[in-house]
Amino acid sequence: MKRPSCKWKGQTDADEESTQGAGSPISRMPHRTKGGLQPTHQPFTESAYCNEALTQFMIHLQKKAYTEATIKTKYKILRIMLKDNVDLNNPEAVKLYIARKQTWSNGHKILAVYTYDEYAKMKGITWTKPNYQRNETLPFVPTEKEIDALINGTGKKVSTVLQALKETGFRIGELWKCKWTDIDEEKSTLKCIAEKHGTPRETRISAKLISRLNALPKTNQYIFGKTSLNGIRWTFDRQKTALAKKLQNPRLKQIHFHTLRHYYATRLFNETKSLPLVKEKLGHRNINSTMVYTHIVEFDEESQNYHHAIARDEKEAGELIDNGWQYICTTPQNIMMSRKRK
Repeated sequence: MKRPSCKWKGQTDADEESTQGAGSPISRMPHRTKGGLQPTHQPFTESAYCNEALTQFMIHLQKKAYTEATIKTKYKILRIMLKDNVDLNNPEAVKLYIARKQTWSNGHKILAVYTYDEYAKMKGITWTKPNYQRNETLPFVPTEKEIDALINGTGKKVSTVLQALKETGFRIGELWKCKWTDIDEEKSTLKCIAEKHGTPRETRISAKLISRLNALPKTNQYIFGKTSLNGIRWTFDRQKTALAKKLQNPRLKQIHFHTLRHYYATRLFNETKSLPLVKEKLGHRNINSTMVYTHIVEFDEESQNYHHAIARDEKEAGELIDNGWQYICTTPQNIMMSRKRK
């Protein structure tokens, strides 16, 4: 017998597929209370089957100590499957559903596979995971002029967030957890607690940013107060869309909070050519996560002033150094890169 749909009153398919903004599944997912994540009390017309499966799954993920952000992502994916009446007790049906989901990229399908794998473990279901390959792409990196246009054209809180992300390279979740005590005005630094198994960091910031942060209302211990992160994302999306239209620059719509982290890393690598420094500033534990920024086009023409060479072993690297070449970095393929001014 076909299970009742998990779609609630007033929901559209576009609403269900959305991952950001007001009215999205994320905004209707569990929210944090003093007792931790709790199911939202907004009105649902879901079946008891859907509610029970989602509640069990959420508790299972909490017991495994997943982060709140990861729980929300997996919750959303499982909820979409239930909405589409997928039989979660039939792994082959789940595989077919994921394979036929044309609106999902391979990266999203990988997330769906890992989500169902956790559900299968919870239920004791044995299955063979399909192997989707992620399509590797270089991150979009805006120009400083485009970022400054957003900073100057958005509201007070959004523009302060953008300025902070531009100067620190923090993840938005890391910035959102910064407290007033994390600002050191004497050293002109801002500290953050790392996400995604990264390392905590302290980064120098400008007097301009310190002034803008201090101008925010001090309603509690957190710099950005009680504002919902999803709410500030929705506000930013709305403001940048209007600004892109006003300035006739559609590239502005491609800029998200995480995009400024790409900008920070790319600029820092181009200025220093020091991969270890970029790794430290981004809080990466694995150097391979940082390597992508060595393949992004230079911000300026400084690279045109150098010859570049590679060495495949220590002997070749030694010969380059003896001949005046400057070592830059080693790629994940163990190729050593060097340069020498023209």
